[in-house]
Amino acid sequence: HCSPLMQGSCVYVAPNGGVVHARDMSLAKNAGSSKQMLADLQLRAVSAALQSALPEERWVSWNMVYTAAGPTKHRPWPTMAIGKREPHRPGLLMPNPFFGAPSWWARHNLLQIAASQKRSWATRARKVLYRGACGPGARARLELMNIAEKSDLLDVGFTGVDGFPSIQSCVDALAKKHEIRAAPGASRRAPHVAQTNYSQYRYLLHLPGAATGSYSRNLQYLWTHGSIVLVWNQTATEFYYRHLVDGEHYVVVDASNIVATVEAIEADPARQERLRRGARAFYDAHLAAPRLIDRWRAVLEALALRQDVEPPKIDNSSACTCDHRLSTKYRPCSTCLHLEDTEMAYFMGILKKPKRPRAPDPDDVVGLARDILAATTLDAARAVARAFVGQN
Repeated sequence: HCSPLMQGSCVYVAPNGGVVHARDMSLAKNAGSSKQMLADLQLRAVSAALQSALPEERWVSWNMVYTAAGPTKHRPWPTMAIGKREPHRPGLLMPNPFFGAPSWWARHNLLQIAASQKRSWATRARKVLYRGACGPGARARLELMNIAEKSDLLDVGFTGVDGFPSIQSCVDALAKKHEIRAAPGASRRAPHVAQTNYSQYRYLLHLPGAATGSYSRNLQYLWTHGSIVLVWNQTATEFYYRHLVDGEHYVVVDASNIVATVEAIEADPARQERLRRGARAFYDAHLAAPRLIDRWRAVLEALALRQDVEPPKIDNSSACTCDHRLSTKYRPCSTCLHLEDTEMAYFMGILKKPKRPRAPDPDDVVGLARDILAATTLDAARAVARAFVGQN
């Protein structure tokens, strides 16, 4: 059985399906603490769905690594990961916490499918949509922003920042670190696009994550909009990537070919149809809610057959649970999640919470000044100012 260590946290599943964590990562504000509780929410739902398949009188356990880059060392017990920056890293890949509970995931995608079916292919924007944060690992994202300065095919932009005080400071740091010239508009904050509006676009783009350049949960949300999925060339991987086929389910792109690739697809209606059908078929075969449960079932059954019959030694002083059936033996985790659909969407960042009026972001003010100075008439400058006031 798993024994506590610094990276990740041991997860124990009791014979009754209850879930125990070796430590509460929120208490020490460890990286991955919110992922730990999202993973707990997912695992509790999976455990309930698999109750009849769980072994009687047997505990199962593993070490769960929540960092995007993945595990760094081999361990003498089962180790699982939600993603790996490089495929050779140790650990078995499992669905990341941002799939949520399978029932929520199923409902969420039904909404996206319904929205997409209302939008004909002919009326969709012939553009590539991408939104994401700027962060220490966002080199590919900066490369994309630079390309967008020269092409009307790309509707892309940063919507936030991770690890820096502003988008501008993030862009400056990336440009210096990688010796890349940042285009003047690279740091401009782009408007949020709700996922139900992704199907207004013909092309949806996925890039490596902002924090470390590893996996990004963005990709799992792109398959049910009836659009063509583009994936930036990268080494990061998740549990389902090995089933992806370039040219059948998606198209791989990079800074050197993204514009030419989209232009070529635009000129080939038959290819468009194949890629759209391939994306949806991939979701049905590998990412639909029953498939997530199947993945967990296979792993839990394998652990039950191979792990020690004796119960694991759990340190009650540091362990926690969100399961009421185990609350008399283990203390409650500090931030257990019990979220309804809308709350889940807010927590995942899929929906933007309504905000009170705020002071303008420094990046927005810089952009306003630049746009006003670029205006060639007084009326144009006034229009820029009115648009800025309306957005803020």
